Amino acid sequence: MVNVRVSFSRMGWSYIFFKGLFHDLPGIEVVEPPLVNTEIVSEGVKVSPEFVCFPFKVILGEMINLYRNYDVKDFAMIADYGPCRAGMYGVVQKRILKNMGFKDVRMFYLRQDDFRTLEWLRIFRDLEKRTGKKFDDYKVLRNTLLFLAKAYYVERISHIEGLVRCREKNKSMTTKVVHTLMNLLDNENNLMKLSNFDRTIDENFRKIPIDKEMEPLRVCYTGEIQVMLEKWVNYDLMGELGVMGIEVHKQYDVFDWVMHKLNASKRRRRLEHSARKYIPMDCGGEAQWNMGSYLESQEKGFDGFVHIFPFTCLPEISLMGMLEAEKNMDKFYMPHIHISLDGSSGFEGLRTRIEAFHDLMVGNKKTNPLFRDAKYVVPDEVKNIYFKPKSNFEYFLSSIETPMSKVLTMLNPSKKLDVGFTVKNGLEFFSRNSFFGIGSLFNL
Repeated sequence: MVNVRVSFSRMGWSYIFFKGLFHDLPGIEVVEPPLVNTEIVSEGVKVSPEFVCFPFKVILGEMINLYRNYDVKDFAMIADYGPCRAGMYGVVQKRILKNMGFKDVRMFYLRQDDFRTLEWLRIFRDLEKRTGKKFDDYKVLRNTLLFLAKAYYVERISHIEGLVRCREKNKSMTTKVVHTLMNLLDNENNLMKLSNFDRTIDENFRKIPIDKEMEPLRVCYTGEIQVMLEKWVNYDLMGELGVMGIEVHKQYDVFDWVMHKLNASKRRRRLEHSARKYIPMDCGGEAQWNMGSYLESQEKGFDGFVHIFPFTCLPEISLMGMLEAEKNMDKFYMPHIHISLDGSSGFEGLRTRIEAFHDLMVGNKKTNPLFRDAKYVVPDEVKNIYFKPKSNFEYFLSSIETPMSKVLTMLNPSKKLDVGFTVKNGLEFFSRNSFFGIGSLFNL
């Protein structure tokens, strides 16, 4: 019998892998969050502090809607110790909801400060207490792998989407293929079948007729991660850029963030190193990595940098100030556009700015030798789908190589691990079904 209805923020396609995290747990019914719309966001805006980050208002609006219309009183929410205040959203949102009269609201926190410490396992222990039922350890392991696998494929589908849409001969076909793939991924919970989902992705994208001779403008598409993921918030800006014939290189998704929190992302380490001269530490949002992305894209000869962020996000505003400062024009010469989004943003004004930015890049490509002479390189993902498809053996190798590379990166950590805290968290969780709780030894 189902006891608890659990939900979370939709955050674009992210709901697919969060559903996987709680799949088939006894006493848990996962409620899929509905599409974000104006009414949902308006409810969050009404009761939020005026100058809080816009994603806070969107997520709070989703919670209010789920509570009122879907009978959801239990929410999963990320939590950490900063520097970004997104890690403190849940605590404040819970207080606001209780002040609204929703006295039976509960928050279950997915602690993401450092996933290596296993502190995130507490969310399962807390849910066990809520339901009064025990979760088999194998189900926790299976759901963790489901979460990681689905998050990886969501990131890959979204990345390829940005590279292919500008080349499509039949408009909207890329969108249809993406929706088909996301539905297949959402409904597949067999890990063995998911291990071969790379092939399914490539086969579906291969159905899209493309212009193989095209050398489109290339932009680095980046910003604060929650604004990047939720299409209602960003007006599907990535899709609009693709329709304009621009090749969009999306920089971040949740899988990349999880790998960073596992200290398993070589890319994040590389970007941190590139940005260190200007932003020497993580100051919140994605500012440090966005600086690294700008410098890396500029070096590769990209035509532009599209940066979106929530109104009042100080780290991203600081990055914008550095790139726009007149004294830095010689260092940051690639064209860049910065778009601040909140509940008062309008699509037509946004589209006008993007069209003007497109014209700027076209003119720059024709007259500026720094960009005119830059050699265009077809992305590897496009090559592997349309020009040189992988063999069965290559798919098999990649299914092994991708996870192994992450494990090897973790084994060469760039950040110190609190081993004692990790052992404590692991013992507390895996001994929770024992007569004698091993974790209690740490309280002696």
